[in-house]
Amino acid sequence: MKNFSLSLTTKQAFDSQVSKLLSDNPSQSLYVNITDKPKKRGLPANAQQHVFYDQIAKYYDDRTPLQVKDECKFLFGLQVALSSEKLEPIVSFLIDKLNYHSYSYENQLKLMKVIVRTSDFSTKESKAYMDAIIDYYNGEGLNIRYKD
Repeated sequence: MKNFSLSLTTKQAFDSQVSKLLSDNPSQSLYVNITDKPKKRGLPANAQQHVFYDQIAKYYDDRTPLQVKDECKFLFGLQVALSSEKLEPIVSFLIDKLNYHSYSYENQLKLMKVIVRTSDFSTKESKAYMDAIIDYYNGEGLNIRYKD
């Protein structure tokens, strides 16, 4: 029995399961650890990123959230991906094969859709990406932060 949500209403079921475990193996000792239930997670990283893109687009009023997404990938995501042991080989390959640096800024932004996939970021990389967005845009006067 693992991660049982114990409360007054579930105590009887808990006691019943413990009794069954003990009676099935009377000579085996069990270890029980009761802790406070963890706080519910905030928004998943992907949803959080889209909250940022929407806020930034509204702030500047001349960009769509999808344009902001490409800009953020260009400004912050590319660096995170190139610093990733797992993602760097494929991102470098794409940059090379697409002749990425020969394109205009506008077309480089469009290529972000295929070069940087934030859904492939690890938890640590995703946090670094979002922290960079927060730091940059807060410095621009837009007060964004994580939403719970």
